[in-house]
Amino acid sequence: MPEKTETKGSGPRRSLSFQLAVALTLALLPIGILAAVLAADGIRGTREAELIRAENQFRATARIVDDLLNVDFLVLRALLRNGSGLHDGQTCNTGAANALDDAETFDAIIWTDKLGRPICQSRGGTKPSAAELTRLAAEGERENLIWPGGDHVFFAVRETSDAEGPGLIVATASVSRLKTRLREVAAMEGAVMVWLGERPIVGVPPPDIKAPGGLLTVRRITEAGGRDQVVAAGPLSIAPFALTTVVPAERLATSEVLAIAAPALMWIAALLIGWMVVRRFVVRPLQNMATGVRAYGAGDDRVRLSGRAGRTDEMQAFAETFDAMARNMAEARHEVDAALTEQRRLTREVHHRVKNNLQIIASLISIQAREAEGGSVGRAYASIQMRVGALSIVHRWLYEESDTQGVDFTALTHDLCASLQQIIPTAKLVEPRINTHLERLHISQDSAVPLAFLITEVIAFAARLAAAEGRAKLVIDIHVRRTEGGGKLTICSDAFGEDDPLAPTETRAAARIVSGMVRQLRGRLTFDAGVPCYIVEFPLKMAE
Repeated sequence: MPEKTETKGSGPRRSLSFQLAVALTLALLPIGILAAVLAADGIRGTREAELIRAENQFRATARIVDDLLNVDFLVLRALLRNGSGLHDGQTCNTGAANALDDAETFDAIIWTDKLGRPICQSRGGTKPSAAELTRLAAEGERENLIWPGGDHVFFAVRETSDAEGPGLIVATASVSRLKTRLREVAAMEGAVMVWLGERPIVGVPPPDIKAPGGLLTVRRITEAGGRDQVVAAGPLSIAPFALTTVVPAERLATSEVLAIAAPALMWIAALLIGWMVVRRFVVRPLQNMATGVRAYGAGDDRVRLSGRAGRTDEMQAFAETFDAMARNMAEARHEVDAALTEQRRLTREVHHRVKNNLQIIASLISIQAREAEGGSVGRAYASIQMRVGALSIVHRWLYEESDTQGVDFTALTHDLCASLQQIIPTAKLVEPRINTHLERLHISQDSAVPLAFLITEVIAFAARLAAAEGRAKLVIDIHVRRTEGGGKLTICSDAFGEDDPLAPTETRAAARIVSGMVRQLRGRLTFDAGVPCYIVEFPLKMAE
C-alpha cells in the first residue's frame, strides 16, 4: 500500500510515484481502447490480405490460361499469312498435314476466302458448317472462339487486309485436347477450375461452386467441415472461358488474437513499473547531461558533465569519460587546425612556385620560337608553349582554389582562351576569335589538368586545320554547362569538317593526347559532324 501522510487543513498526501502511476493509468486508458480497436483492425486487415492474395493468384492463373490460348491464335495467324498457294490440291494436302503436325491442339483446319468459301481443309475432324463459315468471315473481330456446346471448340482468325490469299482460317480443337493443353494450371496453389461455359474442363469444383458470372468476385466461404476458403471467380479474356481458384484461408486463433493485444497490455504494465525506477535514477540525470551535450555540440567547449550526472556511479563514470574525451578532442582539434593551416600554406606555395617556373619556361620557349627558321619549327614551339601555358594557368587556379568549392572551371576556361588567342597568332597560323558560353562550374584538382589540355589541344588543332586550308581567321565557340551526371564541355568550329579528325583511331599527336585526357577524366568524347562540335562529358568529383 502506498504511504499516506496527513497535513492539517488538507487531505491525505501520497507519494509522487503513486500519483504518477494513477495519472499515467488514466492517461493510458484511451490508448488501451485504441489498442483494442487496432487489434480488431489487424484481424480485418488479415482477412483483406487473404482476399487480395486470392485475387492476385486468380489473375496470375488467368494470365497463364490466356497465354496458352493466345498461342493457338498466334499459330493460326501465322498459318493464315502463309496460306497463299493453297488452291493447288497437292499443296493443300501437304500444308494442312504440316499445319496439324505443328499445332498439336487442333483436330482439323480449314482455310476460306474472305466470303467464307472453303479453299483448303485438312482431312477428317469436325468442321464448322458453311453457314458458320460465312458468319465468321463477316465478323468484325479479327479473332473469335466459338463453342457450339458439344465436344469441340472452333478457333477462327480473320484477315482484315486486302491482300490476296485466304481471308479466314478456322481450326477445330476437341475439349479433351484443351484439357491436356491446360493441364499445367492444375499445378497452381490451391484448387483451380477452368470453365467452358457452364462446363468445367480442368479441375473438379466443390458442390457449392458454380460457373462464374460476368464479373470477377472474391469471397470467403466456410465449408461443411468448418474449413475457411477464399474463392476467386471470373471470366477470362477469351470467351466463353472462365476461371475459378480456391485457396485455403487461415483462421485467426484465440492465441493469435491475444498475441495481437498482449504487446499493448505488457507495454502499459512495464511503463508503470519502469517509470517509477527510471524517472529518478536515469531520466533526470540524462536530461541534464543532454542539455550539456547540446551546448557542447553548439560549440561551447567549456561544458563538462561531472556536475550534471546525479549520484549514481554509472552516470558519474559516463560524465567523467565524456569530460576526458572533450579535453582530448579540444587539444587534438587545436593541433589539427594548426597542421591544416600549415599544409594549406605549403600547398599554395608549391602551386605558386610551379606556376612561376612554368611561366618562365613558356617565356623561354617563346624567345626560342622567334629565332626558329621555318614555319613547321615555329608551330612546334608554339604547340609546346600552349601546353606549358595551359599547365601554368591550371597551377595559378590551383593556387587560388577555394577550400570548399574546388577549382573555378569557368574562370580557368576564360584564362585559357585569352592565352590561346595571344599565342596562336605568333605561330603564324590564324587569327582566332574564341566565343565562350560558360555556366558557373567548379571541378576537382584531378580534373583541372586534363580539361585544360583538352581545351588547348582541340583549339590548337582547329587552328592548324584552318591554316592548312589557307584561312586567315577562325571562329571557335566553347560551351560549358552542368548536367545531371556531371559537366559537359562543347567546342565547335567549322574547321573540323564532317569527318572526325581526332578519332581514337587517328595517329596524330593531338588525337592521342585528347584520347588520353578523356580516359584520365573517365569521361566520354563524341563528335557531332552536323555542327561540327567535339563534346566531352565528364563526372564531377566535387560539388558546388
